[in-house]
Formats: sequence, structure tokens, C-alpha cells
Amino acid sequence: MGNSIHKKLLVTCLIGVLYSLNIFACRYTVREIGFSDIGSIPYILYIYTKSDMPEKDNSTIKKLSYALLYETNIKIEIINIDEERDSITQYYLNKYIIHSFPSALFVSPYGESMICSFNYPGRSFDKSVWLLLENIASSTIRNSITDMLLRSYCIVLMIEGKDAGKNENTLHKAKEAISEISGLLDQMPKIVNSQPGILVISHEKIHEERILLMSLGIKAEKIVEPSIAIIYGRGRIIGPVLQGEQITQKRLFNLLSVVGADCECGLDQSWILGRMIPLRWESSVQSELVRFLGFDVENPLVKSEMSQILSVKPTLDNQFDPMVDNLLGYSEGKIIIEKSTESVSKISAYEIRKSFYQTKPSKSNLVFRYILITISGILLIILVIGVFLFIKHKRKNIKQ
Repeated sequence: MGNSIHKKLLVTCLIGVLYSLNIFACRYTVREIGFSDIGSIPYILYIYTKSDMPEKDNSTIKKLSYALLYETNIKIEIINIDEERDSITQYYLNKYIIHSFPSALFVSPYGESMICSFNYPGRSFDKSVWLLLENIASSTIRNSITDMLLRSYCIVLMIEGKDAGKNENTLHKAKEAISEISGLLDQMPKIVNSQPGILVISHEKIHEERILLMSLGIKAEKIVEPSIAIIYGRGRIIGPVLQGEQITQKRLFNLLSVVGADCECGLDQSWILGRMIPLRWESSVQSELVRFLGFDVENPLVKSEMSQILSVKPTLDNQFDPMVDNLLGYSEGKIIIEKSTESVSKISAYEIRKSFYQTKPSKSNLVFRYILITISGILLIILVIGVFLFIKHKRKNIKQ
């Protein structure tokens, strides 16, 4: 009996020490945290109806929305305006001058909204609802984004403007930035074997991607200049969407370098948890992601650790602006960008990590680490005592 107790004590102590040491060693990249749904705010599809709408049609909307929106970051709200008309509902009814019902309105958590067609000529009501929901949840480009996100470092999404020459020049800058960052992927804090992918929405097909463009803060009908968005993780956007003259090879490279950065590199949380596009993320995709990453971002313990890391705000002396600064260059404790147009020289993973943690840690970080060190020390002492008692008890049994 005593032997069993000592064995259990030994195993428990060992697990405790290993877990406490793992807290120090564990690091996540911006890309890895981006695959979680931490901080995710859903898009809302409002369906406005009236009391005279057949119950069969209401039931159709509910059943199809459950089936088609279940594995997305989109929620549906059916509002009977004869029974409830709050200030938000009234605002949208007035803004879009909605007089026919049912009507559909798609609203982004970032403020954008769009009226959507509820009627498809020559289609039954059931088919029209199915087409509406499917177009909200997916599109040709968004399906391609989902397919590429796991296997690519990230995705460079280019939206063409009206001028063919500017489109070609922008695409060239994107390819140059991709080529430059691809040469450094094997020296990132965590190696990614696949370079960034690139997708282009041609100017002729912009209307087909209105939902996606709205989620990027772009109005399809007002596109003149080419635009570029860097998409990573679970359909998140890193930094701002660059447009026209804002697009430079240096800025694109800077944004691409952030994706592979350590999550404790001094970035503000708003950068690490960029806005998400409306996307279908099926369980099969999640299962494949676990295989690619080697851990499950949806595991409660992993999410808890990620949330804890993100809760620590960067101090003024280690915060940087990725639009100006560059993670892959370091000098005298400050992150800088080389002024020359030559490619950034390759540096080791150790030097990258060194540049991340060169600045003085905040007091809260120091206190947290001291507490963990103390706990680890206590567990180590308990482990040593447990081993000593185990050996002593075993020798006593042998003598008997």
C-alpha cells in the first residue's frame, strides 16, 4: 500500500515539474494563435419578416440556416418587425428603405452592412433561401482561402483595380515580397515549410466577392486602385488592407514577417487577433489543422495559455509598429528597417528571439515568472523528497 502511494506521489511530482517547465518553454506564433477563435465576433445575418409570413417559410429559414451556417462565424437573427422593432432594427430599416419582406441584411462586427437579395427569379422559396445562405457563407475565393490557409504560411490576397498597368505593378511587388520572406521561413521562431500563397480577384469578378470585400472594409462599387490584404490563421487579416500608393514591397514584407513572429514580440493584441472574414471552417479542416500544427488550438488548456499571453499588454519600450518597423532586423535594442533596397540578410532563429526579448520585461511579467520559478522549485524539492522516501521504503522492504 505504502509503495503504491509513493509511486503515485513520484508520478504526480514529476508531472507537476514538467508542466511548470513547459510554461516557460511554450511559445506560440502569431500565425498559430490566429488559428484559434479567441476574440472572434460573429457576423450577423438579419432576416426581417412580418406576421403574415407563412410558418412553413419561417421553418425553412431556420432549418437551412442551421445546416449552412453551423460551421461558420455567422449567426442568423429572424426579426418579426410587427412584434419587435428596437432602435437597431429601425435604423437599418430606414437606412436601406426596406419595405418588402422577407428581407436580408448582412452586418459585419466592424460596422459595415449590406442588403442581400432574398429573391432569385425562377427559383422556389426554399431554393432562394439556400442560395442566399450559401452565398453569405462561402464564395469561390473564400473556398480557395480555406484550402490554402493550412498549407501556406499565409495568403496574399490582391484585389485588382481598373488600371491594368497598376495591377501588374502591384502583383510584381507582392511576388517580390513573397520571394523575400520565403527565404527566411526556415529561420523563423517556428519553421513553416510552405511559402505564402497568392490569390487575385480580377476586376471583372469583384461583384461575385462582395461579401468578402465588405469584410475587408472595401466597397466593391468604389474600387479604383488595387488593394492587398494579408490573410492568416483562421481567416484573419494582419494589419490594415493596403490600397493604391500604400502598397510597397517593404510594407508587404513587414506584414508578412509579423505572421511568423512570436506572440510575445511586442505586438498589440489588435494585430495578433486581426479581423476575421466570414468563413466556413468545417470540423474536417480543424482535424487537419491539428495534424499540421501538432497541437489542437481548441484545446481548453491551449486556449487558456494563449489568452493569458494575450492579456499581457506590451510596454511602451518594446511596442513597435509593423507598418514602420521590421521584425527581422535588430540593432542597439531597437527594431529597424534597412534603408537599402537589398534583401534583408538572413539571421538565425536565436537572433530573432533575442531581438524579441532584448527589452526590459514589465513588472507584471517579472512577478509572474518569479511565482512560477518558486512553484517549480517547491515541486522539485517535493520530487526529491518523494524519490528519497520511495528508495528508503523499497530498501526497508528488501531487508524485511
